[in-house]
Amino acid sequence: MASHSEGIRIMKKKIIPVLAGIALLAVLIVLFSGNPQDEGWTLERRDIEYRVPATCTVQFPEPYVMTAKAAGDITLVPVVEGQKIKQGDLLVQIDDFKEKQNLAIELSNYENAKLRMVNAREEEYPRLQEQLNNAAAALAEAVNHEARLTRLYRAGGVSRVDWEKADTRKKEAQARYNQIKLQVDAYARSGQAAELIQQLNALDARVKLARRAVTDKRLVAPYNGIVVKLDARRGESLALGESAVTILEDKPWILEAGVDQKELPFLEVGLPCTVTLDPFPAEKIAARVSMICGVIDFAKGTCGLKIEITGNRGFIKHGMTGIVEITGKKRKNVNADVLALPTRFLIRSDEGNFVLVRDGRRNQRTSVSVVPIGEKWVHVTNLPEGTRVVLPE
Repeated sequence: MASHSEGIRIMKKKIIPVLAGIALLAVLIVLFSGNPQDEGWTLERRDIEYRVPATCTVQFPEPYVMTAKAAGDITLVPVVEGQKIKQGDLLVQIDDFKEKQNLAIELSNYENAKLRMVNAREEEYPRLQEQLNNAAAALAEAVNHEARLTRLYRAGGVSRVDWEKADTRKKEAQARYNQIKLQVDAYARSGQAAELIQQLNALDARVKLARRAVTDKRLVAPYNGIVVKLDARRGESLALGESAVTILEDKPWILEAGVDQKELPFLEVGLPCTVTLDPFPAEKIAARVSMICGVIDFAKGTCGLKIEITGNRGFIKHGMTGIVEITGKKRKNVNADVLALPTRFLIRSDEGNFVLVRDGRRNQRTSVSVVPIGEKWVHVTNLPEGTRVVLPE
């Protein structure tokens, strides 16, 4: 028992010097490290990275829901969700057998009418005109022959029979000419050519309607993009106006944001940004300012911005919200080449702003004029470069 007590006393003798040494070391550290409030800042000209924060919403491109323009059974769906598509690609095919048959019939009717019009223009009317010309030439010849024989008959050079034959030939030529002339005049007055043109126009309209009916049975991509959602299934039926496929145009994501109008001097098109979307707070997405709205909403005191995503991510969806942080542009004597001071060195009071200026070993409370640069920095305008400022006590 005595040996146990002796051991405890020896242990205490060893521990006491160690504790004393630790305490002495702590005192020395405090004495030589100084007061943390003595931390200082020397005013120097520098550029300050100015950040403009704003809330934003993914607005463009918007998903486009393609609906059926005609009812019918679906015969083909050659795409799947998530597939990239090009402009003109077939997305959904509805049964178009009857529509194609009707188109073939209308095309045939149109071609027949076209042939009739061509025939009228290029064959029938020219043929009648040629016959009229020939009849006129024959009539002129018969008139001349009859006049010559009349002179000879009166002079006793030919018999009466020969003269009568010539007169009969002239009358026959005149009758034939008059008949053909009536046909030509009737063709022109009746407007047959105009009627054929009118018929052709009507048939052309019917062909266009039939072709449109065939086209309405097909849903094709209006632009390059991606299939977001498929409601159409092969073998099922689609009603007129029913949703068939939803696509998204292949364009950079555009976000809309609103910033305080006082930030306008720090903004310009092309400035880099960092976007953080609410569903994915750990993801930083590269972007840039693509447009600055020149109209200010005076009720809110804000102006609109469009932000273009340059570092795309597959998880981005239309309608997502988040925060965008814009790297403001550098402006001399505003946030570039300024006597910058962290705001933690400021002493704010009702009398104004003050700082503690180190004067030798003393800290002198000095009035200071500053211009804010965001929330963490100010631009000092009434103290010389090189002034040493310390943290408030």
